[in-house]
Amino acid sequence: MTDSIRRQRDRFVAFAFAGADLLLEVGPDGCITFCAGASRPLFGLDNSQMLGRDLFALIAPQDHFTLREALVRLGKRGRFDRLKLTGLRSDGSTVPSLFSGIQLPDRSGLVHLTIAKLKGSAAAAGLDDSLAPPQTPGSFVQMVEQRLKESFDVGDDYAMTLLDLSQGEWDGLEPEQVSAFLDNVEGYLKAWSVGGESVGRLDDSKFGIIHEDEALNEDFNSHIEDMARKMSPETRLSVSSASLEMTAESLTPQDVTKALIYTINRFVSQGGQNLSIGSLTDGYRQAVGETLARVNSFRHAIHSERFVFVFQPVVSLGDFRIHHYEALARFLRDNKVFLPSRIVSFAEDVGVVSELDMVACRKALQVLRQNAVVRPTDSIAVNLSGRSIASSAFLADLLSLLKRESDLLPRLMFEITESSEITDLPAANAALTMLRKLGCAVCLDDFGAGAAAFQYLRALEVDYVKIDGSYIQEALGSSRASAFLKAMAALCHDLGIKTVGERVEDRQSIRLLREAGVNYGQGYYFARPRSDVSKLVLNARWDACQEEAV
Repeated sequence: MTDSIRRQRDRFVAFAFAGADLLLEVGPDGCITFCAGASRPLFGLDNSQMLGRDLFALIAPQDHFTLREALVRLGKRGRFDRLKLTGLRSDGSTVPSLFSGIQLPDRSGLVHLTIAKLKGSAAAAGLDDSLAPPQTPGSFVQMVEQRLKESFDVGDDYAMTLLDLSQGEWDGLEPEQVSAFLDNVEGYLKAWSVGGESVGRLDDSKFGIIHEDEALNEDFNSHIEDMARKMSPETRLSVSSASLEMTAESLTPQDVTKALIYTINRFVSQGGQNLSIGSLTDGYRQAVGETLARVNSFRHAIHSERFVFVFQPVVSLGDFRIHHYEALARFLRDNKVFLPSRIVSFAEDVGVVSELDMVACRKALQVLRQNAVVRPTDSIAVNLSGRSIASSAFLADLLSLLKRESDLLPRLMFEITESSEITDLPAANAALTMLRKLGCAVCLDDFGAGAAAFQYLRALEVDYVKIDGSYIQEALGSSRASAFLKAMAALCHDLGIKTVGERVEDRQSIRLLREAGVNYGQGYYFARPRSDVSKLVLNARWDACQEEAV
């Protein structure tokens, strides 16, 4: 009988160690009553030295709250899995570890924990604070996508809960206490999250958590409100939340991403009071409905008289002659002109920016053909998104349009914007080459603003580079930035590319750009954008700048 019990014990110990390095038994008082396995590599102590020690003495202080909540979860649910905690060795060093726990119903409060030391890249991640939760909606979406893929692969049922703590009064709490409280909320949510790390801070008062479906019955709201009252009886916190079942069998991965972005962004902007979506499928359908309505509104706007151009001159810094005008898209509403930045961002996000670009190209050719708001000798530049350049369908339509208006092409230029990153640079360069062969000059816009600027300059053959205005403004007050501006201009000069400086607002900017070797300038110092430039006279005079320079 004794041998049978021993064999059965050995089987359970072997089962525990199949995915872990250490097995602990912890009593109701939090002290270790049994230890077997690799305790010295984990905690710097032999198995016998572990006995009687407080479990919390083996965990880094910043993880105490998470561990405490995990033990509460054990009492409620009987187990937790793969919770990442920072182990504390006897010499004070830390060891990122993976904890799992189980509490058997007939063992009088005893709990059993298995601990696996994180190795390799996982351990390195734990030491550089990557166990901290995502801090932006975008990074949280990426984490959710990964958990969703895991749930599909292993067959687990996960859910996402979004919590809004912004409704309430924080009377009686100092800023440091509020920060500590939010850290405790994070620790509490970690204990219920998948792997102990599937929590994100979406803004100062909103959290997201991915958890097992069983935790849907956990009252996150009431628990967090109780936590606030314990810190200060004067605090009146009202937590609102929305839980979404992450079941999306009928959706593609792209659909899932759209649904997640829609749901999380809506939660961040509107809070938990107005969010009620049962599943990702419902969220996707709602997102599609709202997106289609916005697309229809967008199309109506760009094909109506509400879509207009205003023109701003690009001026030679050598003699103050107008070289060309940039045609800037604007939208009219109640006789007021509005920038289209949000509309352009939306168009790029949903893949219809090429429609905007095509309408702009047609409108630019119409302006040149009519010569009503520009002079017959004037050239204009129109903006094209990098995403449009990457579209073979858009390019085919554009080339067809341009070939029908071939007499106007020497007066038409294109500015390629970096608002959407160009990924296939050889294909983009081939497209730009075709435009240049037709007689259209090409300018790379916002140079220096994006991380890929110099990569673009190396791969794309262009006629002009427009240096981002932020560099001009910074160079006005910094010798280091001024040197960088000169280096950019010199590089472009060596490549046979003309340069344009943005945000020219005063004579000091003129001097700076001339000294740096920049060829052209654009900004309010010369003229503000206007709808009719057929009789434009520049604000600035070349001779005045010359007299000041002397």
